[in-house]
Amino acid sequence: MKVNAAQSSGTDSAERFSPEYRERVQALSGDIAAFWRRMRTERVDHMLTPSQLQALGHLRREGAMTAARLAHFEQVTPQSIARTLAMLEEQGMIRRGSDPTDARATRVEITDTGLATLALDAEMRTLWLCELLDERCTAHEREMLFVAAAILRDLSR
Repeated sequence: MKVNAAQSSGTDSAERFSPEYRERVQALSGDIAAFWRRMRTERVDHMLTPSQLQALGHLRREGAMTAARLAHFEQVTPQSIARTLAMLEEQGMIRRGSDPTDARATRVEITDTGLATLALDAEMRTLWLCELLDERCTAHEREMLFVAAAILRDLSR
């Protein structure tokens, strides 16, 4: 179910949900954000920023694209993506080339170095999370988290 801004900001929504429910949802949102921040700290010493990792991830998933298209995916300004790409290119994570469909545009693609960096970063986070779940959660709690993750994935689409 999609909720548009008019629906979610109106008094009808405020009346539709109890204060207790809204508090629990707000706490859930905060907990997800806190966990994501903690997970982002578990990274390899490649010194890439979260924005740079995210840009590399988009290039890996979507393939080569123009900087403008990547900026759209990232929901940032062209100036911001230009800075991100300059840093990634300096580290050999991406390469730029001419766009075969538009001679005025530059096409950006991830390099083998960028792919290897993403793979190592993901592996380190996965191992950290495996250890954390193994040490701090029961088997039942782990299964509940896996179900919750599937629900969150569906909600994100």
